[in-house]
Amino acid sequence: MGQIRTLSRFTWLANWAVFINLLIMFISMGVFAHSPPNYAAAQAGSSGAATLSASVTQLPDGSYPPVVTYASVPPSDNGFIGSVVGLMQGVYAYAGAQLFIEFMAELQRPRDFLKVMWGAQFFIYSVYMIYGSYQYYFQGQYANQLSYQGLSPYAWQTVCNVLAVITGIIAATLYGNIGIKVIYNNVLIEFFDFPPLTTKRGKWCWAAVVPVFWSVAFIISAAIPDFYGLIGLTAALFFVQFTYTFPALIGLGFFVQREAMRGETPFDPHTGEVQRQDHGLKRIVRGYMGRYWWLCILLTLYTLCSLVVSGLGCYSAIKSLIAAFETPQVNAFTCRSPVEG
Repeated sequence: MGQIRTLSRFTWLANWAVFINLLIMFISMGVFAHSPPNYAAAQAGSSGAATLSASVTQLPDGSYPPVVTYASVPPSDNGFIGSVVGLMQGVYAYAGAQLFIEFMAELQRPRDFLKVMWGAQFFIYSVYMIYGSYQYYFQGQYANQLSYQGLSPYAWQTVCNVLAVITGIIAATLYGNIGIKVIYNNVLIEFFDFPPLTTKRGKWCWAAVVPVFWSVAFIISAAIPDFYGLIGLTAALFFVQFTYTFPALIGLGFFVQREAMRGETPFDPHTGEVQRQDHGLKRIVRGYMGRYWWLCILLTLYTLCSLVVSGLGCYSAIKSLIAAFETPQVNAFTCRSPVEG
C-alpha cells in the first residue's frame, strides 16, 4: 500500500478505518462498564503510572487502589513531567501541520477544504471527548494510553488488538504517503533534481524511496524504548510550533504590516517604486500600535505562551526519555521476547 501515490486511492481505506475505530470504541465502552480495569497493563501505560505510581500499585492484601477521578490536574510524584508529556500526546494527535495542505492540494474542489476540515474536526473532537470522558469515568487513574489495553477480559482485548492493527496499518500507510510526498516534493525534487511524480522516472524513484522511508522509521521506533517520550519531544519541538506558535506569529506580522501601510502611497506597478513613511523598528511599533493593537497584544501573548508550552514539553519529554534509557529495555534488535520472564 505504500506504493500508492495519490490520496484518492485511499478513500475507501480511510472510510473503513473510521468505522473500525468506532467499533473499537463501542466494544471498549461496553466492556469498561461491566469489568474492572486491566491492573497489569496500568503499571506501565496508564495515567496513574505517569503521574502518581502509588495510585496503581498493588496493595499488600493483593488488591488495587479504587478508581479515582479528578476534575483538575491529578497529584503527581514527578512534578509536572507526567502531565505535560500527556498533554503533548494530545498536541501530537491534533497537529495538522503539512497534512492538511497535502489534502487540500489533491482535492478536486479545493474550496471544499474548509467545509470538510471543520466537519471532520467537529466529528473527531466530539467522538474522542465523549469516549475519553467515558473511559476516565470508569477507569480513572487506570486509563491506559492505548484505551483498549485497559480491558481486563483477554478475549475482548485481543479483538480490539486485531482491529487496531488493521486501522494502524491504514493510518501508517496514509501518514507515510503524506510524509514521503512532502520529502519527495520539498527535498528530493527541490535540492536533488528528482523527476516529478507524474513522469515514469518519478514513479520508479517513488518506488525506491518508499522502502527507505519505512526502514528508517522502523529503526527509529524500534531503537527508542520510550515511544511516548519520543512523541512528546516531537510534539513539543515541531507540532506546537506549527500548530500554535507560527500561526499566531504570522498573524501578528500580517496585522503589523497592514497597519504600517495605512496612509502610505500605494505601490506603483509602472515605476516599481514603494514609498514608506518610515523603516525599521519605528515602522514595526507604529504598525503594532495601530487600530488592532489589542489583537497584536493577544497574538503576542499567544505566541509567548506557545513557546513556554514547547519548552515545558521538551523538558518533560527529555526527562522521560532519560529515565527510560536508564532502565534496561528490550528493543526490537534482539531475538528475546519482551514478555519473556
